[in-house]
Amino acid sequence: MLEDSLDDPDSNVIHYKPLSVREVLKDMKNACELAVHLGYLSVLFDDEQLSEGLQSLEKRIDSLSYQLWMSAALSARDVEDAEKIVGLIKLGSVIDEISDAAADLGKLVEMGLSGHPSLKRVFQRIERRFSKVQVSKGSILSGKTIEDLELNTTIGVDIIALKKGGSWISDPQGSEILSEGDILLARGTPSGLSKLHEMAEGQLRLITVPQPSGYATLDRIEDLLVELIDTTDMMLDLAYTALIYNNRDIAREILALEEAVDAWHLELELESLRLPIGPGEERRILGLIRLGLICELISDAAASIADLTVRGFESHEILQAAIEEAEDTVTKISISGDGALAGKTIHEAQLIEKLGLNILAIRKRGVWLYAPGEDVTMDGGDELIACGTRSSVEILESMAGESEKD
Repeated sequence: MLEDSLDDPDSNVIHYKPLSVREVLKDMKNACELAVHLGYLSVLFDDEQLSEGLQSLEKRIDSLSYQLWMSAALSARDVEDAEKIVGLIKLGSVIDEISDAAADLGKLVEMGLSGHPSLKRVFQRIERRFSKVQVSKGSILSGKTIEDLELNTTIGVDIIALKKGGSWISDPQGSEILSEGDILLARGTPSGLSKLHEMAEGQLRLITVPQPSGYATLDRIEDLLVELIDTTDMMLDLAYTALIYNNRDIAREILALEEAVDAWHLELELESLRLPIGPGEERRILGLIRLGLICELISDAAASIADLTVRGFESHEILQAAIEEAEDTVTKISISGDGALAGKTIHEAQLIEKLGLNILAIRKRGVWLYAPGEDVTMDGGDELIACGTRSSVEILESMAGESEKD
């Protein structure tokens, strides 16, 4: 972490520090992904303390972006280096934009716009869900460190934040020891989160909310928000993949998805205007519209990353190292005919349920299939794009039999 090397985030004065471009970029990516997760969690649990923490995280990313620009500019040795560094600087700016959008999620809570019950239902439906768990007396979690539990590679769950003694710790370290009464904010698959609740043996269960009111318009709004969140999440991971592997086909797919997101957001706004508005309902409905707008901003950022690849900017080796070393990373692998994955469906290989991987795409006979279902069979010669923790990605590459990084 570069935290101690940076200027005071509350200060507007930025001074150059001799920091590695790779480390700054990696730290920016990690902080940005944490900001997005905390943003969604602050809305889901209507938690002002989480939203306040987002603001300081956003300032940290702002400071990092300035350091990146200065360090990248000083590292150029010739014209070829300058062309590649343009991509690094552009990526830093885009990450900064994403963190701004994440901070806007927190502002929904601060402005009282996060109270609509549809928001809770939406977050229960997205592919990778969020949940709150309390460690109870006698829990097998108590007394163990996060690292010892290996939740990400055993049940496909990541611990996003930890509350001890009334204070939230965002992105807790693996050495953090869990104790009775601790509250965990986790992200993972529905079955993984269910297992975490069983392990915690706590009183807090998966959030239950009122069922849809029966309004066709409200049901459609929830469908659109689920589609927007899942799609923008996938677009970002695919954008990083396209950039580090210089894959224009994937980059063009992201640009097409960005147009689809624009269309969904327009429909969301129109449907929201058709909702029956009772006394005091205006702010809650505005929250639905604002969430859709934030998703559109994130999709625009993903498209900006993809545009670098379409325009022919080659991935700098520093960029590849930074993304591959980040806490959540992407990989593109070739499946060997004699590997452990060959002939199995995504479900049978337990890539999602056990490893917590997000399977972004699979290429069969030269054709990419995006967001494949768990019933899709992986055959020798197929290519797979996945996102997850470094340990989960390493297990996947071992199961595949070989890894291709071109």
